Amino acid sequence: MRTPLLTLLLFSIGCGSYAQQSGISSIQYSAEIGVMASSGRQTPFWFRANQFGTVPLVAPAGTVRVGTSALFSRDTTTRGWFWGYSAEVVANAGSRSPMLLPEAYASIGHRSVELIVGRRKEVLGLVDTTLSSGSYAWSGNALPIPKIQIGTRGFVPLRFTKDLVAINAFFSHGWFANTDSIRNSFLHKKAVYGRIGKPHWKVKLYGGILHAVQWGGRSNYLGTNHATSGKLPSSFNDYLHIIVAKQPANAADLSNHDLVNQFGNHVGSMDIGAELTLAHWEALAYYQHPFEDKSGVALVNLPDGLYGFRLKRRPTGPAHSFQFNQVLFEYLTTMSQSGSTLEIGSRLYEGIDDYFNNFQYLNGWTHQNRVLGTPFISRRQDVKPEWQNRPGKYTLSIVNNRVQLFHLGLSGIFPSGVRVQSRFSLSRNYGIFRNPFGQLVHQFSGSVWLTWPLAWLGGSELQTAIAFDQGNLYKNALGGWVSLRKNWGNK
Repeated sequence: MRTPLLTLLLFSIGCGSYAQQSGISSIQYSAEIGVMASSGRQTPFWFRANQFGTVPLVAPAGTVRVGTSALFSRDTTTRGWFWGYSAEVVANAGSRSPMLLPEAYASIGHRSVELIVGRRKEVLGLVDTTLSSGSYAWSGNALPIPKIQIGTRGFVPLRFTKDLVAINAFFSHGWFANTDSIRNSFLHKKAVYGRIGKPHWKVKLYGGILHAVQWGGRSNYLGTNHATSGKLPSSFNDYLHIIVAKQPANAADLSNHDLVNQFGNHVGSMDIGAELTLAHWEALAYYQHPFEDKSGVALVNLPDGLYGFRLKRRPTGPAHSFQFNQVLFEYLTTMSQSGSTLEIGSRLYEGIDDYFNNFQYLNGWTHQNRVLGTPFISRRQDVKPEWQNRPGKYTLSIVNNRVQLFHLGLSGIFPSGVRVQSRFSLSRNYGIFRNPFGQLVHQFSGSVWLTWPLAWLGGSELQTAIAFDQGNLYKNALGGWVSLRKNWGNK
């Protein structure tokens, strides 16, 4: 039986041979081998966060990664039909999940529309994707979920507006991995974002909404108040309710929970942003407003959300001294949650939004033991033992979702070509409304990465990094990372 590593290699070689006989835009290969260690058993936060679930939670560990991607077309413009693939295999030594497939998808499209089948690495929402603390609802923190998706390839100008307005949108259906608490559940995810301003304009405005839902499935852990004989609504008619987040009509086969709530575990954000192009820099400001029910959509939970401001240097010539290429500051607050009690004075809305927790999907907004959204909302298993079982009526998967975060990201380059990237995050953590920590818990986490260009193997890169956790939320740790990476192919 072929291993995933060998299968991927043979597949990519075959595609490379086919590429010689047809039009091709690009084909790329990558390989990396590395090792990570930590002063504690727990991997430092900024080694594992927002890494698509590929870095083990326990150190030390070794890793081997190979990947390939390609885009084929009739011509180099890809204005007609095009098709492609991307795949990556990660093998981790010293991990409970030694073999992972964070990306494996095929795509086909025409002009600006694309159909994707499989797993794809994604960070969704108006956010800086390189240095961010994590997009609120879909941050790239967890292993990607297999899905079928149709959507645009980035922002597509609307011709009848003379390119003044552009749209970026998608609609998808996916399948969550089975867990002890829920089996055969689905993912519904859609988004639409708009841009006002032509591509060459100095000022552009953005806005949009992301809506994601875990729904359907069966559980042996739910009582009659939350499920009907362990089964959650999973029919096509239920799916239509999911799409529009419609309150279900009274039905004899629904549990009490489903009669008073929309089907499924809904998570999303409403985003706005503005971009300004200067002579040497591009400035981007954005705000992601979270919602999980009507109160969030109605902005009752203000000022909760992720606020960001980024400065990015425009392309220039070679650096003659160290220069910063990007500076990012973010502030995240999830303290409001529409109030600390369910009743907030209106029949339409309720409080205690209890971000990422759910009384039907007991693992909360997670996949494969990682939070799907911002990693600063914490699972029970990720925090110190004293915060895992706080006194209270409920035992929930997410034990810390009331957070204030200050985050700084920096990147730059030395004249030698060595690149540096760093993240520093200071958070104030309060637990959850139903089970508060009872005190303010501080946490500081940081990392510094250096990427050294090498002449070995016809051109490769050496990555070195240190990361640390200091505070009372996680176990204190100091870790190191070393890896050798090689990229090759044609563009």
